[in-house]
Amino acid sequence: MTLASAPRPSFLSEPLTVASLGLDRGVLLDLTMKTLFYRGRMTRSELSEELKLSGSVMQEVLQALTQDGLAAVMGSEGNGPAAYMYALTQKGLDRAESAFARSGYAGPAPVPLREYVARINEQNVGETTVTREQVLRALGGLVLADHTVTRIGRAAASRKSTLIHGPSGNGKTTVVRAIGAAVEGTMYIPYAIEMVGQIVHLYDPSKHRPVPEDADHSGGLLKVRPDRRWVHIRRPMIWAGGELTRHSLELVYDDNTKVYEAPLQLTANGGTLIIDDFGRQQMPAVQLLNRWIVALEGGVDHLTLHTGQTIEVPFDVLVLFSTNLPPERLADEAFLRRIRYKVELPNPTRDEYREIFRNECASRGLDYSDDAVTHLFAQWYDGHNRELRGCHPRDIVEAVVDAAEYEQGAPRIDAASLDEACTTYFLRPMNAPS
Repeated sequence: MTLASAPRPSFLSEPLTVASLGLDRGVLLDLTMKTLFYRGRMTRSELSEELKLSGSVMQEVLQALTQDGLAAVMGSEGNGPAAYMYALTQKGLDRAESAFARSGYAGPAPVPLREYVARINEQNVGETTVTREQVLRALGGLVLADHTVTRIGRAAASRKSTLIHGPSGNGKTTVVRAIGAAVEGTMYIPYAIEMVGQIVHLYDPSKHRPVPEDADHSGGLLKVRPDRRWVHIRRPMIWAGGELTRHSLELVYDDNTKVYEAPLQLTANGGTLIIDDFGRQQMPAVQLLNRWIVALEGGVDHLTLHTGQTIEVPFDVLVLFSTNLPPERLADEAFLRRIRYKVELPNPTRDEYREIFRNECASRGLDYSDDAVTHLFAQWYDGHNRELRGCHPRDIVEAVVDAAEYEQGAPRIDAASLDEACTTYFLRPMNAPS
């Protein structure tokens, strides 16, 4: 079964009445008035598409607006009620301005918080299966010791928080990305969530990857239209680095638009959240772990609205941390226990270094020279207190290729070309006189 052809769960069938939406009637009226305020005149069909609601629901809402003197039929673009053109009356314009004062959100109708919680729990990332084959495929050509690959795989299969640590340049970022990629599958998230009358914008096309849908949503003999308030996406993989702040972990309220943006962990629900360069954020590592103590252990998070009201939401996230700092410098043992798996990526051995170098040469169509690499060890590592790094072969081979392109010659892996590449890469042998 392909991602695109995965059947839509039955709970995502389109609601046909206002009551079945589970939303306060006032939220729907406000949303419709704000949309008409922005767009001017719109047909029922256009409103249905804009708000992702069924025609029958829109008919209920528009009937209520016209009965209350907030909207009126201003003509028609075709035959039937779906083509009637609606616009706000002066009373409706005044009411829309009041609605904007409460919330500036205008877009697809939100889903109520209780429904979001139920559906996220039904699509729990813990229900996904991660196999050794998936992990190996995700790691690609990364050269790692067998025991390291096994530890990475077990951490990925556990779907529990994991810390990847070790010296810089050995593939930690690649590994956390691979673990995230190994958590395969698709899920559904809403465009927005209604929380006690407040709207939280959730779906972000810059972070979420939608799955193309088939036009036929029959699911059998009966035609069932999907609930378009939900977006079919690949399980998210959200990335945060040194720019992460405490602000990023809370509901972000815009005083001008009066709309909330979802925090990173809510955006990542059902998937993976990668904290790269852990320990180098503006907020101390201990503060970050303290913020998520309950979430990491209990699977729930608590978010606070600008009114001071606290909302409980699912924390269904595989959190992956990556750092080149010693774990004991990040937090004490009690805090680090909250991170269930710790996997070290050590420096490569000489044999692994040679294998990485050989792979880099092969990827660029170059002949590998074991003698040249032996020279590299003797001239640029041995006696100079320089540690091997997994990134060195790639960077050195790239420097050789760059030099050959500049000289308009064919790149060669030999002692002379490696010395020239290392002179600009390492500056000078470590501990050498300046």
